[in-house]
Amino acid sequence: MNRHLHAASYDEQGLTFEKGSGDLASLPTQGWNILAEEVSLPIAVLREKDIFHNAQWMQSFSEQAQVKLAPHGKTSMAPELFKLQLNSGCWGMSLATIPQVVNAYQHGIKRIILANQLIGKFHCQQLLPLLQDEAFDFYCFVDSIENVQWLGHYFADKKVTLKLLVEIGVAGGRCGWRDLTNIHQLVETIADYPQLQLAGISFYEGVIHGDNATNKIVEFIENIKQLFIQLQQEKAFHQQEVIITGAGSAWYDVVAKQLTTKQLTTKQLSAKTQHLNFTPVIRPGCYLIHDTGIYQDAQNSVINRSQLACDIRDKNGGDLTSSLTVWAYVHSVPEKGLAIIGLGKRDAAFDAGLPTPELHFRPGQTSPKSSPQHWQVTKIMDQHCMMEIGANDDIKPGDMLCFSTSHPCLTLDKWRKIAIVDDNYRVTQQIATYF
Repeated sequence: MNRHLHAASYDEQGLTFEKGSGDLASLPTQGWNILAEEVSLPIAVLREKDIFHNAQWMQSFSEQAQVKLAPHGKTSMAPELFKLQLNSGCWGMSLATIPQVVNAYQHGIKRIILANQLIGKFHCQQLLPLLQDEAFDFYCFVDSIENVQWLGHYFADKKVTLKLLVEIGVAGGRCGWRDLTNIHQLVETIADYPQLQLAGISFYEGVIHGDNATNKIVEFIENIKQLFIQLQQEKAFHQQEVIITGAGSAWYDVVAKQLTTKQLTTKQLSAKTQHLNFTPVIRPGCYLIHDTGIYQDAQNSVINRSQLACDIRDKNGGDLTSSLTVWAYVHSVPEKGLAIIGLGKRDAAFDAGLPTPELHFRPGQTSPKSSPQHWQVTKIMDQHCMMEIGANDDIKPGDMLCFSTSHPCLTLDKWRKIAIVDDNYRVTQQIATYF
């Protein structure tokens, strides 16, 4: 049970989704009302209408951009949200660690990209039973000869196939093979092991920063497409459907456009070799939850760059919207201009900006009001935060505040259960997280 949300009648079956519909199943609703003080605060909640809106928005984008969608599940680590995304039309899910992969598999997710290297004996032991399931479609990244050799030796007698995506990186970035001029050493090592299959190419462009970042990302992807052509000519891929996958939550529009452009712009190849026949897969992770900070800034840039994103915004009732909030009580107003809120580092992300007060509610009133714009969190501690207010503002202990946050990953990972609420702030369901 959520460490904050207390109710003796809680039904441990949790939240499920209608298969294929993308709608919440008609389980008995909890009915607890946040404004009626029927739950313990602080509490993290997701607005039901917003998560469905965001799911539909990004699915529409991927379909119209002609790319597949494998959202990064590390943001929520909530299998019920994974099912919502898959039921909305996603090709698969991406995850960051083997424990996350095992958990998703145990909840019925059967196509997974491990957007990371598969490292370590125990992790391979955990993965092995999953690979023995013929219905399980699994991919992982590799970027070193040493890792390929280790995987080749480990799986040599296991009678399973491990599908690998060669990860391409950039200088000063994260993982990924750096020098494309000698990548054949890596590819040839993969070919030495029958249990290993080269299934495509992967990358993460989010580590490319600075002036002209867009142009740098375009050139980076063009080089990857050139690499694909070369490897395809050499028959290096082991299966008919080859994937190229990239894109976090900031540059998915640029990646989608470049991966679906069927001509190379930075290299000159003969018409005979220009067969860009691969499945493009993008992996944005934060769109379902979104925020009012760094990902809203990133989405604003997407809207400025992408006519397709603008069209989807106009046709789908708006842009991506922040669905996650945290409610908390005012604990004290110990001096003029300062309110102490019962919300701290244990409850909300603080690495990319402090929580932002959005709504103010006094129990007994009809509905919340927008918080004054000058209210601002200035400091956060383990269980409290300090909020600047006006010297004569009407705020007192027992009032309730609703906060938005920046960087949803680091808010969600603090909660074992997340409440789903309707427009009237009633808890309709709870979903479990598995961080």
